[in-house]
Amino acid sequence: MQKPSREVTINIGKGIYTLNTGLDVEAFDRVRELITEAVGEVSKGARQEDALVLGCLRLAYALDDVCSKLKGINDTMEVIHD
Repeated sequence: MQKPSREVTINIGKGIYTLNTGLDVEAFDRVRELITEAVGEVSKGARQEDALVLGCLRLAYALDDVCSKLKGINDTMEVIHD
């Protein structure tokens, strides 16, 4: 079953975007904060498109880092249980 969507507004860099989301308020606020952290530092002197790309790269790197750490934990747990 699909969650009901609601319209939200989000500032990313120098742009303001309106979109529909099925995320609850708390989840959307967490996502918004992650985006603000990723794009906020680079958006001051960058063109909007560049800020969005750099923010995307920062988020992808952070996700890759977390995945790598989780894999390491999983590998350690497998060794402990063997």
